[in-house]
Amino acid sequence: MGAGRPLVGRGRETQIATEALRGRRSVLVTGPARSGRTHLVTAIVRAQPRPSTVIESRAGAVSARSGPSDRRLLAGADDVEELIAEVVGRGGVVVVDDIDLLPDAVVWPLVEALSATDAVFIAALAPRHEIARRSPARWELLRPLVEDADRLNVVVGPLGLAETATLANELRANRHGVGPADGAWMMALAHLSGGSPALVAELVEVAAVRGRMHAVCPIEPFADLLPGAIVESLTRLLAPLDARERRLLGVVFELGLIPLGHVASIVPSDVLARFHDGNLVVASVEAGAAAVSPLVARVLRASAPRGEHLEERRDVARRLLELSRQGTALTPAEEVFCARFAGTLDADGPLVEPLRALLPRAAVSLARSGTPRDALAVISRVLDDGPDLRASAALILTRIALEEYAEAERLLDWLPHPTTAAERELALHVFVRTLCATYAGAAVARRRIRDLVRWAPDDEQWRTRVGHAAAMLSLPNGASFCERALSPSAEAPHADPAAMSDALRAALAASRGDAARARALLRARQQTHGWDVESDLTLFLLHAYAMVLVGGDLDVVESATRRRLLSARWGDRQDEVAVLALLDASIQLQRMRPDVAFTSLQTPRIAPPESLRVWYDAVRASAFIARGDLVHAAEALDRIDRAATEWARGSFAVLRETVRARFEIANGRVEAATARADRAIDEAERRMPMLLPALLRVLLAAGAPVPRVRARAEALAARFDLAPLRAFLAEIPSTARVDAPPVLEQLTSREREVVDLAVSGASNAQIARRLGVSVRTIESHLHHARTRLGMSRHERFAQVVEGARALAGR
Repeated sequence: MGAGRPLVGRGRETQIATEALRGRRSVLVTGPARSGRTHLVTAIVRAQPRPSTVIESRAGAVSARSGPSDRRLLAGADDVEELIAEVVGRGGVVVVDDIDLLPDAVVWPLVEALSATDAVFIAALAPRHEIARRSPARWELLRPLVEDADRLNVVVGPLGLAETATLANELRANRHGVGPADGAWMMALAHLSGGSPALVAELVEVAAVRGRMHAVCPIEPFADLLPGAIVESLTRLLAPLDARERRLLGVVFELGLIPLGHVASIVPSDVLARFHDGNLVVASVEAGAAAVSPLVARVLRASAPRGEHLEERRDVARRLLELSRQGTALTPAEEVFCARFAGTLDADGPLVEPLRALLPRAAVSLARSGTPRDALAVISRVLDDGPDLRASAALILTRIALEEYAEAERLLDWLPHPTTAAERELALHVFVRTLCATYAGAAVARRRIRDLVRWAPDDEQWRTRVGHAAAMLSLPNGASFCERALSPSAEAPHADPAAMSDALRAALAASRGDAARARALLRARQQTHGWDVESDLTLFLLHAYAMVLVGGDLDVVESATRRRLLSARWGDRQDEVAVLALLDASIQLQRMRPDVAFTSLQTPRIAPPESLRVWYDAVRASAFIARGDLVHAAEALDRIDRAATEWARGSFAVLRETVRARFEIANGRVEAATARADRAIDEAERRMPMLLPALLRVLLAAGAPVPRVRARAEALAARFDLAPLRAFLAEIPSTARVDAPPVLEQLTSREREVVDLAVSGASNAQIARRLGVSVRTIESHLHHARTRLGMSRHERFAQVVEGARALAGR
């Protein structure tokens, strides 16, 4: 009882229950399936000093044990009464796990004996509504036990974010030899598991097997094939719900992170109580919000197709509209839900105006979502009532998302003239998005953006805002990161002009390799806001862009980027997802984690526009080369070769040459690689200094004399303040060739142990038995070792290890 994973986050419950038992007060531990109630009972029993007798059911037979060799069967009332009398006589405690699941021949005399004597007991059982639905007669039998006020009832709730992180990190370290996960991974794990300890343990196992221990999300809830253990756990969680309750739970999931105050307004109180008792609607990782696990939603979708929810959806949508009519602000997801499912309303009804007011906002949200085509119906409803700038803007954004760039540019000329500050902000966003997506050229785009001053020529703040938007297009590749950051939400606050000017100048300084000036310009904002609390996405991206260019603060940039990426995914803001996923993949590539970079690039649900796609292909090609997959690298290179050479003011051409040079090295064409690297270094000095360390490594790998490469690196380091360039200089004395066999010190101690056993000829099963872990765990260690060592799937560990040891000997 209670084996398999550590008990985490139940210290308070354990202490209270232990004190109750010490005072001869019985304890009931109530919780749904997979909530950890058995683990909690075990911890409580271990913490109390009195002798305990455990009653348990195995293979259909019920037995009692008070020690390793003291076990006896309980066949009926006489056996039960005799046992309870013995326990009372020696002042012990009766322990019963899953008392609600014991056979009738045992449970009724047990309840009678516990009620009629002074026996102290601790029992675990399911929530009362679950027992009553499964068997009304069983609930009537247990009711006196549960409703006795003299007994302490401990409810096992879901784990919080901190408790989830503690449990997951213990499992990562003890079972897989992997260090702690970052905050984003833990947020995703808490969101997926709903705080169920059993699901936390199972998801960590799945992540280890699938190489997702460092990805932004342990498992893709609607893409990955779910293992049977997870499906079984989810099925048990949902078993107490009837068809109507399942449909309502599916509707709550569609509302995303719903404010806690809204839940009680849209779900009947009796149903909501069952959701809470079953840990199915739990507090979200965002304060003041609740959520349903997407894994639970996946099982719900399999059992109840979307078309069967229409009546519940209409009812919930109208309840939300009533909230809006009373002055309650709805979330973007709630507004989209109302636009989709409120149905036909009475023309003179009270809900018509609230619906009409939110339709344009819902259209913009849908245009940014993973299902942009759904926006067309909502846009049509708005425009049927007359011109509307927000609906027109949503139509242009939808055409961009559907890759209909020519149509988007044509519609731009028909965008209504904005008359308010909020409308100008939205129109500016649409102009920048369209001009970058269609790519008429940076000069043309900047000119058209500057012409937008005419909308409010006397508004100095507006003139500054337009100037900032045009300046972003002047950055070497700033448009790819920042053109999506101009918020399409009319209500979103914007940073003060001084902070924006500093961020733009910092990004420009970083693009020139001047890290000191970039840091100085960002320091004031970072001291007052910081990475995790920066509210303006445009500023965040400019700051992150500058730090990536100079190779600084990558730990904090990575952490903050991944948190924002998760938030954008949960909110289905696919334009933000696209740029944040690219930023994270770029960081992962610098960290030599090509597999993690791939998982980040696969995050968006829709294809990014051309302005981002060329950068996606460049990062993807680099990751393929790092993994030794030259076939797919060649395909990605063919795509980026078709991009215009002047893309991003010529800086993309330098990046392409750098990737090409690395590809030549991987193919053994050292002369071609040397020629490309020499040409690209001259261009990188002018356009993208951050690429200089990679190009210098290509020269070393091609066999260039170390003294010549060192001299060139020293000259570049004197001109450019770049952390990666200084790191390269520090590596040169001990590095003869960049493509030499990788050192084994990159592996964790457990990975090194597994690799050594594999090199000795042991099979995965033999290694698992020797180390006392599962075969899946060994496969996970070997997978991560291959990734760290840059090995392809076809390379043997023996060759790599022998090469590394020979190099160390020399």
